[in-house]
Amino acid sequence: MTVVRALLATATLLASGACASKPPNHNDNMIVPGERVGTVEIGMSLSALLAMQGAPTRTIPIPDTRATTYYFDGLMVAADEKVYWIIARDPRFHTVDGVATGSEQIYTRAIYGRPNCVATRDTDTVYDYGNIYFEVDNASGKVRQIGVQRDTRTCREG
Repeated sequence: MTVVRALLATATLLASGACASKPPNHNDNMIVPGERVGTVEIGMSLSALLAMQGAPTRTIPIPDTRATTYYFDGLMVAADEKVYWIIARDPRFHTVDGVATGSEQIYTRAIYGRPNCVATRDTDTVYDYGNIYFEVDNASGKVRQIGVQRDTRTCREG
């Protein structure tokens, strides 16, 4: 009888432990390379995006595609039926290391190391790390926006 009680007690503890775990909280304004910015996730459906974020402040069709860029408070999101890139333009969104818009380029490079590629334009330079990129203002040396994709395309030809 003691063995049966011990087994029952163990089973109860294991079952209650499994029920106690919560789903992850993505309402943390975290930028996770290749995955998400806050609650907006790469691969989430367009309907889920709009249900979660509400009506966008602006929409712009992306030429020669079925996709649209949706503007929300501090975010730009590209989606056709699913989200495929997210750009954070507000300092409340940050990486685990604290990189956000307004961060110094030198700090960002110190955290992320050597980028896969660098693309310099007239007013900005893009440091591409494959699943995240940082667009830096050339005049100030500060991060202007942070882009998240599963696989960025900053330096690909064609």
